[in-house]
Amino acid sequence: MGYSAVYAVLVDGGALRSDFHVVPLVVAAFAATSAGMSPVLVGGVSVVTVVGLHVGVEGLRVLLAGWGLVIDTSRTVMLVLIVVAATVIGAMVHRLTEAGASLAVRNAQLQALQSVRERAAVQAERTRIARELHDVVAHHVTAIVVRAQAADRVGADRPEEYREAVRWIAPAGREALGAMRSVVRVLRDDAPARQTAPEPPASEPVPPAEPAPLVPAVSLVPAAHSVRVPPESSPVPVLADLGAVVDRVRGAGLPVDATLPDPWPSCPPEVGLSVVRIAQEALTNVLHHSDAERATVRLTTSSGVLVLDVQDAGPARRPDPAVAAHGGHGLVHMRERAAACGGTVRAAPEGAGWRVRLEVPLG
Repeated sequence: MGYSAVYAVLVDGGALRSDFHVVPLVVAAFAATSAGMSPVLVGGVSVVTVVGLHVGVEGLRVLLAGWGLVIDTSRTVMLVLIVVAATVIGAMVHRLTEAGASLAVRNAQLQALQSVRERAAVQAERTRIARELHDVVAHHVTAIVVRAQAADRVGADRPEEYREAVRWIAPAGREALGAMRSVVRVLRDDAPARQTAPEPPASEPVPPAEPAPLVPAVSLVPAAHSVRVPPESSPVPVLADLGAVVDRVRGAGLPVDATLPDPWPSCPPEVGLSVVRIAQEALTNVLHHSDAERATVRLTTSSGVLVLDVQDAGPARRPDPAVAAHGGHGLVHMRERAAACGGTVRAAPEGAGWRVRLEVPLG
């Protein structure tokens, strides 16, 4: 009676005919490979287990029913394929998960790199703006300060020279203001907007433009150098503006012996800008830091290299403690400008004075 009941439940009831005994194995194979275990290892173990279970179940049915052992090969293959499919799907899920995590990491790295590049670009732009403003403001303001100091020294004994020096300061200040506005306009890149700006309404009076007076000749500067200080020909200086820089320094009271090429050599805009700004900074340093009575400027070409040489005989002036405490940026800016166009600059004492030599390729 007991044997008949077991047979009825397991065989006639279909418990041993069902293949649900492989479901836990399918779930285990998927979970193992999706967690990162080797698909080959998991698949091999799963296939052996499926075959073993299937043979074992069929053997139990034979034992209970008293039949001969017959293995249904198609069912066995089907169960093996199901387990293998679960293993493959788990491995694919694991790879997709890893790929997603890798993409997330790379995306975070790219965002960090982009942030670094943006900060570097902002810093480079700030450095460029600071360099331009320093070179323009320092040059013009130093010339004005030097001329004002000269006027103060001769004021009591030579009133006519004092008045002439004072009259020089006003147009020099206007020129400095115009140069600073030009730099700001170039940096903001709003020149086209200014050119296309609408005319003011007719009802609004337009004040007449004040003519720029000529810089008078004073006895503090040799007559041969007493010329009107020409402005730079464009907001961004070109190589030919070096002559204007020399004349501006002469007008400030420092005789300059200039040897300049005629005609001017052709060079890229960045080379011309660097030459003008470095010469401007070197002459400004002579005005500001030296008691030299004369400076020399030479611009020559040799084997495709443009050579600028600015020199004074000194002696050096005692440094201003307030200026020395903050340090200067002129030499740093010279090196940055030279490096930007593939050149080199050397600034060092020579004798009692100072010498700046720039070499930059023309091509």
